[in-house]
Amino acid sequence: MTKKSFLNLTVISFLLIIFAAVSINFNSQTYNFGNRGKSFLTNFTKNVNDITLISIESFDNNIDLVKEENGYVSKSGYPLKIGIWENLITSLSLLRIEEKKTNDPKRHAELNLLPPELNNSDLESEGYASKITLTKKDGSVYSSILFGKTDPSVGGLSGGQFTRMPDNNQSYLLKGAIRMPTSKSDWFESLLFTIQNKDFLSASLINQSQIFKVESAEQLLKLSYPKNLSFKVDQSKLSDIRETINGFYFYDVRKSKIKNLNNLPTLSFETKSGLILSLSSVKQDKEGESWIIIKAKAKKLGAKKIADEITSKTIGYEFLANINTSDILRWNIQNLAEKDK
Repeated sequence: MTKKSFLNLTVISFLLIIFAAVSINFNSQTYNFGNRGKSFLTNFTKNVNDITLISIESFDNNIDLVKEENGYVSKSGYPLKIGIWENLITSLSLLRIEEKKTNDPKRHAELNLLPPELNNSDLESEGYASKITLTKKDGSVYSSILFGKTDPSVGGLSGGQFTRMPDNNQSYLLKGAIRMPTSKSDWFESLLFTIQNKDFLSASLINQSQIFKVESAEQLLKLSYPKNLSFKVDQSKLSDIRETINGFYFYDVRKSKIKNLNNLPTLSFETKSGLILSLSSVKQDKEGESWIIIKAKAKKLGAKKIADEITSKTIGYEFLANINTSDILRWNIQNLAEKDK
């Protein structure tokens, strides 16, 4: 072989290698982008009217939405925020495939695509997906989807989101993203009432017997029951009691089965305008957030409107209170003592 022939053969071989590499890369790109623009949920709009149950499972957002007439309500029957289920349905219908991503299960955690039911932590959600399961009226599952991290670089109003099916390791980057609350309480109008400090008159805790009574005294709060204590009262604790009703939000809601409120730990408030408000723990729990029942009535005519509004929001339901309210319902008189500095 001459030097010229060898050189020509080397050049041709090099060009073939380049062509092969480009061809492999092109085929790979064609494979990854082959379904671009295709609807992720096939025939979703044709099936949406048959979907009677939407189950959502994630770290702090477990809820079932049940079909009722032409809309959805929570399984508890408590009304959802206006427009919230419509946003979810619309966002699901608009999801389009942008490209295929990894099918390596070891990389699912990077995209927050691990099944949420595998998460045993009460504190950590990193790596785990939000799971949406759509069930039809015949009981069959139309689709179950894991939704992970969002990617704003995709473009459009919602950007993009990583997703996969629970029984398939293949993941996708979608154009569009699901629109729904990240916590359960945000599905509802969770602010039940707001009572300003200036309208506070008194608060009493009863647990079998009266534990304490706090009253407003001009610009201060004072403990009117019990008297003759052997310790100095912590004023901040009295403020905590009053502020329980400053703005009452719930974290969760369910139908109530309690018929008799007797002997339940109850925190009762009276306002200067004549509102009587009671928060009753449904059981004698020792820690954590408590489920409570809320009752409102008017002692004066001027409080009737707000009492009726609160009753319309709370009758027949139990609400998961925050930890501060829950702890106060468990207090005894010693909890009001000022700590040594």
